[in-house]
Amino acid sequence: MHLLSLFPALQVRNYRIFWMTQWIALIGFWLQLTAQQWLVYTMTDSAFLLGLLAACQFAPSLFFTLFTGLWIDKHNKRKILLGTQLFYLLQASLLGLLLWTGHETYGWILFFAFFIGTIDSFDMPARMAFMPELVGKKALHSAISLNSANFNITRMAGPLLAAFLLKYLSYSTIFFMNALSLIPIIFAYSRMDVNSVITTMEERHPLHEIREGLMQAKNNPLIYKNLIAAGIVSGLILNMGTYGPLFADRVLHAGIDGFGSILFAAGAGSMVSGLLAGASRNHLSHGMIFGSAILCGLLLMAVSFVPYFIPALILFGLLGFFVIAFIVNCNTVIQMASPKEFLGRIMGLYTFVFLGSAPFGSLLVSAIIEGVGTSLGLCLVGALEIALLLLFARPVKEKKALIHS
Repeated sequence: MHLLSLFPALQVRNYRIFWMTQWIALIGFWLQLTAQQWLVYTMTDSAFLLGLLAACQFAPSLFFTLFTGLWIDKHNKRKILLGTQLFYLLQASLLGLLLWTGHETYGWILFFAFFIGTIDSFDMPARMAFMPELVGKKALHSAISLNSANFNITRMAGPLLAAFLLKYLSYSTIFFMNALSLIPIIFAYSRMDVNSVITTMEERHPLHEIREGLMQAKNNPLIYKNLIAAGIVSGLILNMGTYGPLFADRVLHAGIDGFGSILFAAGAGSMVSGLLAGASRNHLSHGMIFGSAILCGLLLMAVSFVPYFIPALILFGLLGFFVIAFIVNCNTVIQMASPKEFLGRIMGLYTFVFLGSAPFGSLLVSAIIEGVGTSLGLCLVGALEIALLLLFARPVKEKKALIHS
């Protein structure tokens, strides 16, 4: 009971079921993602093609999330999430089958990256809009924080497990394991007793309704400033799948084990940050959220020229800590400032910005690294992130912004 009292969201039975089954699904996710990134790197030995893989996975967020956010507002979010898990299972199974039969090509891998990105464009905004229904607004910050802690604990274990298993198992087996890992969360969603909030609105043209959601975000500086910051950090800092293998191989000379260690270190820092936030009902001020984003850029600049294994891992751990401090509190502030009838659309907009910036960020980061080298490239990326934050995402007074929402 002490654990339940420490973390407010865990006091909600449905959330406990969701949180525990997510462990298994997320381990499978990291197994597949790590294996896929390393497969492409070994196939191509190209920073640009590795960046293009990430771009294909995140591109659907640019195309679909504004529309999926509106669709989510009008439908049962639990059923949507049940459907997305079934499609994730299908994607992993088909990709595993492709490799098992020996028909894998770079083009096919890009196709399946786009496929999973399309599922993400429904799953991510629906899951964020579902959280207030699952736990209520009082425990929302705790739930978002625990989700991040869960994600990053598995990010520590998954890549290391993938690096170990790939010495003995085929890539196809790893993808089939991911498909199996989704069965518990599918069962959990099917049995969860949650009355989903469905917005009833008079039938109007979808573009008009999407515009209403955009205007809600635009008219609240607390929402749009945090959205801008989320896009900058996501596009330039969170593309660890693009620059992580390159840094591990070209700077640390540690191969896939080094890549797994980098993700482990970043995940450890993220886990600590998420657990600390999960025990709190309160989010950081906008100024402190902005400061966390600035520190992310400074830490990427600091690690860029560190060729020593342990110091680099320490810096990646600190980077993971402040990345999650930023993401959890940025997400919480946006959800708390959003009217519930627009939450699906604003979470769709958040996903549009957060994931939609990743394709451009992946290509930009990989192009910079190809042009000037890994170390100097990462230093420039960190400096660019800080400059963009200072230009476009300076903090606003939170109370004033909430009054105008």
